[in-house]
Amino acid sequence: MTPEQIAALSAIASIIGQIGTWPIASLLAVIVLGPWGIMFFLARSNDKRLEAALKMYESNVKLVVNYEKIATEQVDTIRLATAATTELTTWLKTRTPCHALLAARLRSNNS
Repeated sequence: MTPEQIAALSAIASIIGQIGTWPIASLLAVIVLGPWGIMFFLARSNDKRLEAALKMYESNVKLVVNYEKIATEQVDTIRLATAATTELTTWLKTRTPCHALLAARLRSNNS
């Protein structure tokens, strides 16, 4: 080893001796355990996101079921309205015109 390398190593050793081994142990713990902690938090956030998506799909299923119910009720309403319109049209086509009724009343009153 060169004298500069020996001087650098002895300087690092003296710094470690002065501050102790806690910072180095902390740094090693962060390097080793840090990725595990990050993966834990990412997994939790992914689980929450998945639960939110699942809840959204369940809500969509409820929405479709309610929409089918409303559509069925709307079909019934349309059928009733069509039947009423047909009945009214039939009555209007087969009724005696108003002027014919008035003429018949006038004839009966004059007689």
